Amino acid sequence: MERLLQDVAYALRSFRRSPGFVAVALLSLTLGIGATTAIFSVIYAVLISPYPYARPHEIWAPAILGADGKSGRGSYAVEEFLQLGELPVFSDVMATGFEGVLLTGEFAPESFQGVRLSPNAFLGVPPVTGRTIGPADVRASGEPEPVVVLSHKVWLRLFDGDPAAVGRTLRLNDVPHTIVGVMSARFGWYGSEALWLPLGTIPQPGRMVNPIVRLADGVSPGVAEEQLHALHLRLSQETPAVFPAGGFNSQLRNYLDITVASGEMRTSLYLLLGAVGLLLLIGCANVANLQLTRGTARSREMAVRLSVGAGRGRLTRQLLTENIMLALLGGVLGVLFALGATHVIVALMPEFYVPNEARVTINTPVLMFSLGVSLLTGILFGLIPALQASRADLTHALKEGGREGGAGTAGRRTRSLLVVAEVALSVVLLVGAALTVRTFMSLQGVDLGFAPDRVLMVGVPLPPARYPTLEARNLFAAQLLERVRTLPGVQGVTIGNGGLPFGGPQSTYQVEGRTEGEVQRVVLNLIAADYLRTMAVPLRAGRTLEEREVLGGDRVALINEAAARRFWPDGTDPIGRRVRLGVLEGVPDPNVRVDAAGEPLVTVVGVVANTRNSGLRDEPAAVVLIPYTLVAPPQRTLAIRAHGDPRLLLNPIRREVQALDKEQPLSRPITLDEVLGFQTVQPRFTMALFGALGALGLVLAAAGIYGVLTFHVTRRTHEIGVRMALGARPGDILRLMLRMGGELVITGLAVGVVASLFATRLLRSQLFGVSETDPLAYAAVAAVLGLVALLACYLPSRRAAAVEPLVALRHQ
Repeated sequence: MERLLQDVAYALRSFRRSPGFVAVALLSLTLGIGATTAIFSVIYAVLISPYPYARPHEIWAPAILGADGKSGRGSYAVEEFLQLGELPVFSDVMATGFEGVLLTGEFAPESFQGVRLSPNAFLGVPPVTGRTIGPADVRASGEPEPVVVLSHKVWLRLFDGDPAAVGRTLRLNDVPHTIVGVMSARFGWYGSEALWLPLGTIPQPGRMVNPIVRLADGVSPGVAEEQLHALHLRLSQETPAVFPAGGFNSQLRNYLDITVASGEMRTSLYLLLGAVGLLLLIGCANVANLQLTRGTARSREMAVRLSVGAGRGRLTRQLLTENIMLALLGGVLGVLFALGATHVIVALMPEFYVPNEARVTINTPVLMFSLGVSLLTGILFGLIPALQASRADLTHALKEGGREGGAGTAGRRTRSLLVVAEVALSVVLLVGAALTVRTFMSLQGVDLGFAPDRVLMVGVPLPPARYPTLEARNLFAAQLLERVRTLPGVQGVTIGNGGLPFGGPQSTYQVEGRTEGEVQRVVLNLIAADYLRTMAVPLRAGRTLEEREVLGGDRVALINEAAARRFWPDGTDPIGRRVRLGVLEGVPDPNVRVDAAGEPLVTVVGVVANTRNSGLRDEPAAVVLIPYTLVAPPQRTLAIRAHGDPRLLLNPIRREVQALDKEQPLSRPITLDEVLGFQTVQPRFTMALFGALGALGLVLAAAGIYGVLTFHVTRRTHEIGVRMALGARPGDILRLMLRMGGELVITGLAVGVVASLFATRLLRSQLFGVSETDPLAYAAVAAVLGLVALLACYLPSRRAAAVEPLVALRHQ
């Protein structure tokens, strides 16, 4: 301990004598350790510990997967869920289900995401006040009691956080519900603004739930899957229509693998962690180079200590103590840097790619990680300089004119290798950044097939209790369309469910006159007559739907080009052809009303252009567009194209809705441009962070090049004077130093390009419209790095060329 304290005191005195070195080293370490800590804090909050309940990695979700790998389901009917609870391999079986909830009464009409939960689905998370849903909230008959648990955000918004809210009533779907509890801010089943209600156990047609389970002690997932499959086989004999016809497999998926952060976000975060690792290595190489340079200047000091009896191990320990202290100081500053960086990262993170419960903070596990990184960094960048400094040539180092100071050829070679490594690592970072930029630009340039500007979309959730029939829902929709169409500033208006323009329900289909080998599905869009004009979708053949056909519920349809190619691959003209749609044969969900009159056949009257209806990255899916009057789900979407800013139409639209039904709410409005923004928010997040890390890596690499050439200029000042005395011109000296720096940069660039060809394969899943070997990205990186490196080489080279020969010859 006494020697350690001596080493610490000596290190502090050494730092005071070299403030410039300490400042540059701390800057490199702060950036490297700080960026690594910030990314790890996000990974810890989003991937490692996103949930407030115990052992989330031990939760599993049962699923049925078709033998073809395409069909299957992860939801269960209530009666199927109840039978899951009877399997002995599961110690706990829980379930959740969705239900639209309309709030009326003392509050302004508003629709909420209602979530039906089994009593054990709160996973032991205690409420802020009150209680959670319990077994007593489901009657012996299976009917749920009219009670509700509020999310923390809803509690604050409706009751200003008043604990007295427990016991009050909310009118939900025209039924008074008693508030029994409020959950913490970190509990967020399916949204932070949800209402949680008891899940009844009475089987209802179309009522599906999503079960999750915990395994019994000592039961492996494989054994549990065997019992699960046996249950599925028995159920498939009782209700074969709801199981894949070509056979199926049963599987348990780990809950953490199916959360919102399990896909693209997980890949992106792990790639970013690898990128900050490269940045940290660049920072370590930079500091190691600085230490080697400083070690050269301190070689006489080390030689004197060795000559008076100090052992090499003692000197190595002393120098490692200095390095670790420097790294710990850099770690402290890095944590402060990470505090600010995490706020920026959270602001850039796409909200719907992150679990509602996750909280990104600098907590104890993150601080322990930062401490470990700091210690490892101190050893990593300090070991080689410490070993080299402790092996100084005493005779050479103690000479009065020993200008190399013991550094020798080995020291020069090590410094050059570190610069090459810095340049190579920065190339890998910059290529990754360039590819993500190119991906983002490609997504921005995708041909959508429709015009998103000046379109406002707003949900119109019709309460089934007040609009129970197909005719009632269609009458409301028709009256609303007529009223909105006449508003000043409206260019076009349509209403439907899905397909505005992304997604939509699916339906089985069969082309008349053809025998399908297996059951196939097609995306279904429910539209009004003005759909094409409102969304600016071109008509390719035939005609559009007419107003009388839509209002009369005629069996007519439009299809997109992808559907035309799928239905008639031989190029048959689709106009006048008929397609049987399974959805028109009736659906088991009583909340979705279907016009069952007539045959389930629709006649194709037009072909429209393909639109990016499955997302910007995916090819257009086959779509059939039918009148919205044929199928009337309770949730509908109103889309309005305006002559100007569409958001200015929101209040006039709300007044028209209130004129039809004063208790009818509108869901949160959104513009189509904002919807498209959601499609690019994840690539934007990846691009922004890769770009920032690439820029930091470039700065550190340039600093490394500058530092090495500056050192060479200082150590070779006498040599430069001799050269100039013998006739060398300043231009010759400039070229000499530029060539020295250029060789290092070119070597590092070549190594970095080869490394990038392998490393960027990991980025393949994040790219769109660009290859991981994109020549433009590599050329841009070479040009940027070349310019920055040229500047970093030029500044010390110009100083060398400006040396006065007489001054240089007297330099020792």
